[in-house]
Amino acid sequence: MKNRVLDYYYSLSVNKKITRSFMTVLSLLLILLSVFTYRVSSAILIDKAIENTEQNLRLVSEKLEIILDNSENYSKIAITNNSVQRYLSAPPTSDPLENYNRSVEVSNALADIVDAKTFVDGMLIYDRNGHLYDSGGLKNVRNVNDEYVRAFSGSTYGPVWKDTAKSNYEKEGGAHPVVSLLQKFNTAKDGSPLGVIQLSIDERYIADQYAHINIGHSGEIFIVNKQGTIASHSDKSRLYASIGQEPYYSWVIGHEGGRTFSLKGEDNLVVARTYPRLNWIIVGIVPIKEITRDNQILMEKTFYLSLIFVVSAVVLTILIARSITKPLNQIKKTVKSVQEGNLDVWLELKERDEIGALAREFNKMVVRTKTLMENMVEEQKKKKEYELAVMQSQINPHFLYNTLESICALADLKRNADIVNIVNQLALFYRGVLSKGSHIISMEDEIIITQTYLEILKVRYGDRLDSRFEIDDNVYKYSTIKLLLQPIVENSINHGLRNKRGKGLIRIQAHVLDGKVRIEVSDNGVGITPQRLRQILKPDPGHYRTKSFGLKSTDERIKLYFGSEYGLEIDSVPGEGTTVRMTLPAIENGGIPHDPSDDRR
Repeated sequence: MKNRVLDYYYSLSVNKKITRSFMTVLSLLLILLSVFTYRVSSAILIDKAIENTEQNLRLVSEKLEIILDNSENYSKIAITNNSVQRYLSAPPTSDPLENYNRSVEVSNALADIVDAKTFVDGMLIYDRNGHLYDSGGLKNVRNVNDEYVRAFSGSTYGPVWKDTAKSNYEKEGGAHPVVSLLQKFNTAKDGSPLGVIQLSIDERYIADQYAHINIGHSGEIFIVNKQGTIASHSDKSRLYASIGQEPYYSWVIGHEGGRTFSLKGEDNLVVARTYPRLNWIIVGIVPIKEITRDNQILMEKTFYLSLIFVVSAVVLTILIARSITKPLNQIKKTVKSVQEGNLDVWLELKERDEIGALAREFNKMVVRTKTLMENMVEEQKKKKEYELAVMQSQINPHFLYNTLESICALADLKRNADIVNIVNQLALFYRGVLSKGSHIISMEDEIIITQTYLEILKVRYGDRLDSRFEIDDNVYKYSTIKLLLQPIVENSINHGLRNKRGKGLIRIQAHVLDGKVRIEVSDNGVGITPQRLRQILKPDPGHYRTKSFGLKSTDERIKLYFGSEYGLEIDSVPGEGTTVRMTLPAIENGGIPHDPSDDRR
């Protein structure tokens, strides 16, 4: 099996290997990251839900505490009421009217307390003589005096709270669930027992305390006792039902906090809080899917975002793979072409990596092979090379002759420092002029050659010559043919500044405009007459022997290399100076085709 997988992998193209490997690794990483993120975020959401639910259950507990405290306070108010104490401590009488008046007074006293208290459903007093008094509005009251007496057996005075049960009276249509407070009380006068007071709280009022607390969209809060019987619930049909068969029963009886249980096939968060005053447990249940709903929505959005990312990554991988395999295919195609006998091929690859190195070595091999089989230079190219060689041979010796004369003159004057300077500048100048045999140099090197040339002349002319260069930085990234500026500067000095009185200034400006390199060489020399200006760039077969050789030869060299749209323009004002404008194509360094003839020098 392993060998089959390896054989399949080895049989794939480089493009497919890169693409499929990347897709497999990326998909696995995204799946693992998604699962991990979902689990961690879900755990955080569940912990937060437990914390929020615990806060809600704590709020319910605090509300119950207030209700029970108020109930005990109101029962104390009732049993210490003057009318209640007076009539219940009075001696028994057989007078029906007196007994009726007593009953009315006590009931009115209880009614005054109950009417202002919304949570008090009813109040009853069972006196020591077996008489029953109520707060009014209660029907078919069942006398449970004997039951209550048993609750206060011995010295117990209470208060005693009874769990949720049907009321022992009817109100608004029948008996209903209530939670009752029982309190044994005595006379204020001598402490003898007077009876037992019952204050009942409607269970609906208790349920209202948590009915509007939301824990999820379908979560619920209810109260159970220690026996697992539901003591309070917003759904009255579930009152008195047992949770003994629920999987969370044993846990909520003995624990507080939150835990996950499976209820009816779905995970639910169960949070419990004990309310010891009534031996109750406040329970909150919320489905896990509601807690993690936002997380699921986030995961869905993350899935689609990941899908977009995967698609984008695949596209990018394909492009990267193609960028690798395309030059390989190009090399393969070129090798096949060479095998078929075609040596007029050249691999133009931008890559500088191993593939680019391979292509360059291949090009060298093809060039070496081709040089053994055919002539490398055409007749027209030889002619152009001859013309350029003639032009340059007239430029360089002329300058060298003048410079050597200057060195001799400095030697006669024993100006050794100037001799050292001018020799160093001369060496630097010819290093740039030779440029390893190449006609093509950068604009930066061309400007350095011109600066060096002017430095040499400044040694010769002293304070009579000054120069200023104003070159935009973006000019340096372009290429040109060498020795374009130097002949123009030489012409400005020889014909413009040499015969000028005072200090001469050469200003060279260069910038890029409309895809062309614009260079201006200005001087403040004697200028050129209009008639002479018209003759300077006029075609003349014998121009090599004229005084305007520098300008004319430079103009023709530019046109010869780059076309008739490029070249020189001259403006001059007699007595003020001359400006020569040079226009060159903006060809970035390396953009001018390599001249094979350079390699033969």
